[in-house]
Amino acid sequence: MRNILWLVGGAAALYFLSRYSFGQKINFVLRSLRPGGTFLAPTINVDFAVQNPTNQNVTIKSVTGSVSVNGEYLANVSAFGDQVIAPNSESMLRLTARPSALGLFNSIRELLNTPAGQVSASFTGTANVDGLVVPISETKVI
Repeated sequence: MRNILWLVGGAAALYFLSRYSFGQKINFVLRSLRPGGTFLAPTINVDFAVQNPTNQNVTIKSVTGSVSVNGEYLANVSAFGDQVIAPNSESMLRLTARPSALGLFNSIRELLNTPAGQVSASFTGTANVDGLVVPISETKVI
């Protein structure tokens, strides 16, 4: 009986360890941050390339986080719903951020005071990938 418990415990530990390392293999690459929407309802389009180097499908269930420009908060991003990434492939994940009035004001001020090519936009958040929480921290110089 004791051997069966050890066997079941070892199998469970192996399963959870493989799930943890699986979640670490998914790559999120920030491709672009573009303005969108209208003057009265501005949005920021956030495009990620999601790379799946594994031999099985991956389902992204949700992504949440925040966008900042030169360290100043700009907007909150959240997307819920399944997106399946095929094995050994890359897919685009398109998110829409809705900036706050204060965040928009601070970001415009930063853009006006910083020389071109030195503006740093970053996304910090998490993704639910097949039930595992995967941290995302990406920065792009625009």
